[in-house]
Amino acid sequence: MPQYSSQVQFLKDCWGGAWAGVACIAVGQPFDFVKTRMQAMGFKSSAEVIRHAIKTEGILSFYKGSLVPLLLNSPACSVLISGYGMSKRELSSRGLLNSYPLSQNLVAGALGGSAMSLVATPMEHIRIRMQMQVEGQGSAYAGSVDATIKIFRQHGISGIYKGASVTLARDAFGFACYFATYDTIKKRFLSDPNMPPTTIQTLAAGSFAGVALWSARYPLDTVKTRIQADSIVNPKYRSMLDCFAKTVAREGVGALYSGFLACILRTVPVNAGFFWAYETSSWLFDKAWDRSALPKSNP
Repeated sequence: MPQYSSQVQFLKDCWGGAWAGVACIAVGQPFDFVKTRMQAMGFKSSAEVIRHAIKTEGILSFYKGSLVPLLLNSPACSVLISGYGMSKRELSSRGLLNSYPLSQNLVAGALGGSAMSLVATPMEHIRIRMQMQVEGQGSAYAGSVDATIKIFRQHGISGIYKGASVTLARDAFGFACYFATYDTIKKRFLSDPNMPPTTIQTLAAGSFAGVALWSARYPLDTVKTRIQADSIVNPKYRSMLDCFAKTVAREGVGALYSGFLACILRTVPVNAGFFWAYETSSWLFDKAWDRSALPKSNP
């Protein structure tokens, strides 16, 4: 594996993260539609959501609100991967947790996830607003761009960033588990740490990482979805803790896991695809760099 300067490694991470973000949206949007409606609209099963959506809104309804995620998910994943990579290199260069690679991955993953939440909050808020609109019941927004413009005009940046604190908590905790799991399993597979993983190894490690991610952060994601689907003007929930307490008091702990099965069914192909796209684009970057006349330097 080529050794790059910190600037080139940052560029490589951004490149790989961008393609990983495209893969996530291409594979995961229909699954996310089902998850969102189960969390926020009281459907009892994934099948019920699917039947209702196809009958009343058509098959394309599963891609409602996908424009903003498509535009923002690539930069969001670039921020995630580059933030994780920069944090891990900084920890390593300072000699922090070098003897504890699992802890190093947990800390770097939490920092990368925290950075990603700055992009993820408005992206997911707009997507949820669009997914909550049901055909025939009146539509406040004509599309994702229209929703973004109207919310910003009426409520400012705080309206766009509704749910920011719970998104930060969700992503820091979730991505700590995510990268720690992926790195640990990938290293188990590899006999030579300098060789890239095979496609099967990448898909397997990515699948396990996805399950770890969503198992860790799903209750926080349910709270985030309810807060972002709530009225901006007259909200039912005053805070993350208020939403958590009211949800458990009224519906029980199980409500925090509404749609979990649909999410796990989604997370395996999505995160297998995420890491496959990342590893493949990184490999292509290495090949292109090797063929270029640009000099490489040690980090």
